[in-house]
Amino acid sequence: MQIVKLALASMHFYKMKKHHFLNLIYLAIIPSSILYICILLFTSAAGIETGLVLRDLLQTCDYPIGVGMISSIGVILWASASSINFFALNDNLMKNRRYKKLLIIGGIFSTVLCLDDLFLLHDKQQINQDILYTIYISLALYLILKFRELITEIDIFAFITSSSFLALSIVSDIFQDFLPINYENVQILEEGFKFIGISCWVYFWSKAAIQSITTKNIRKRT
Repeated sequence: MQIVKLALASMHFYKMKKHHFLNLIYLAIIPSSILYICILLFTSAAGIETGLVLRDLLQTCDYPIGVGMISSIGVILWASASSINFFALNDNLMKNRRYKKLLIIGGIFSTVLCLDDLFLLHDKQQINQDILYTIYISLALYLILKFRELITEIDIFAFITSSSFLALSIVSDIFQDFLPINYENVQILEEGFKFIGISCWVYFWSKAAIQSITTKNIRKRT
């Protein structure tokens, strides 16, 4: 009898491990391999040397570690907000509908902002800056108007503070030629507003994710 139990347990363990391994292949190894190959093919077709694509930018340019540090940390914060939203969404999928759409929009919005900062979409990639800024402002207004009750319940002060600092960054960028200070000081203000805004953005979505999970758990117990 003990041998049968041991055999059944071994079979169950094998099936579980096989399931985890297949998930690893389908959800991590295959997508990352395809993305890696596509990037190499795309950059090669664009005439970019492979070594330049593979190496870190600081290593390639031989710059000190502090170069681009504020921007790099900002990208990490955007990516953190995106990951937090999608992680919480996965935990609450089809279970907590009040938060579902808010987390989806927050995750997508954060991802777009992250990609914009990472690849300098409005600075280097010939994408109209006014169009991007209009989209960002419209999405922020849509969030506050569509989900004002839920955002108030989570932390409307954090959301408004984040949006205000990010808006100040955009305004200082658009009207930098009209400000009575030199370009370097405008940049310090613009990036400072943006950095604080991103930090507040991550704070808000962290609270939203935590509240969505704890609310679900409370409802389960009741």
